Order: sequence, then C-alpha cells, then structure tokens
Amino acid sequence: MGVAQLLVVQMAVFLAALLLAAGLHKLIRREHLRSVIQEFAAVPARLALPAVLGVALAEMVTGVMLWWPAYREAGGALAALLWGGYLLLILRAIAQGRRDVDCGCTFGAAQRPLGTYQVARTAVLTGVALLVALCAARTAAGPAAASQMLAACTLVALYGALDQVMVLAAPRGGELL
Repeated sequence: MGVAQLLVVQMAVFLAALLLAAGLHKLIRREHLRSVIQEFAAVPARLALPAVLGVALAEMVTGVMLWWPAYREAGGALAALLWGGYLLLILRAIAQGRRDVDCGCTFGAAQRPLGTYQVARTAVLTGVALLVALCAARTAAGPAAASQMLAACTLVALYGALDQVMVLAAPRGGELL
C-alpha cells in the first residue's frame, strides 16, 4: 500500500471514529441536544427530538461507510455534506449576531462563543471529508490496520482535548470573525 493510500485510510478511519463518537454523544445527551437543535438550527420543538435522532443516525451510518473501503467514497461525500451543513449553520448564527448560542459541536459541557475556531474546525473537517471522497475514488485503499485504528482513536482524543482547551482561552490575537 502506498503512502497516499495509507493517508486516505487514516483520514477515513479518523473521520469514522469522530462521527461514530458524535452520533453516540447525541444519543446519550439527546435531551440537551434537543434544546440545542431548537435554538441553533431553528427546528420546531415538536421536530427537535426526531431531528437529533436523525442526525445521530446519519453520523453513525456515515462513520460506518467511511470504515468500509467499498463505501468510503460515498461516506466521505456524505461526511462533507454533514459538516458543510454544520458550517453553514455556524456562519448563519454568527451573521445573525448569535455567537453565544450552543452549537452542540463539542463533547464537553462547556462552550465558547462561536467564531474563528468553530468555523476553521468545521471547514477543515469538511475539507478532509471531501479529500477522502475524492482520493477513495482514485485509490484502491484497503481496510484499516490496527495501528491506524489506534492512531484514529488518538486523533479523536486530541480533537476532544483541543475543543476543551479552546473553551478555556481565546486564541492569540482574538477572534477574526
């Protein structure tokens, strides 16, 4: 397996682990996410819980698709659509002056006002998902090795830690958005 193939598999497994964790998180904290989706995405109260469950299911199915080589291209495209949708909702909230709204974007209970970090993080995830979709179509990358699964778990842990660090202090230079 070449370097490009290894990187595609690694990125796909990381995204899969992140999406599976996010979907599970939404199921565990569904009551909290129900109120988040009402306020952040302007979903009517009667549709909020089904929307949370639908998003959680979509994230988990997408994670499984990214895991399996035969579905990796479609999984990458679907992941890019999910994160692209989240990015649009974040940008809409910022444009409306609703920076303090909870976007439900972190695994922790703490949050920080929406701004550059949330936009950049979601844009990078969208780009990585698109890259996986495009590269999976061009490379015959196989299943993940045990070392890649361990690396993906490590990246998800670092992702969660970075989210919590970003809650504690604004990045140097303040917010750009």
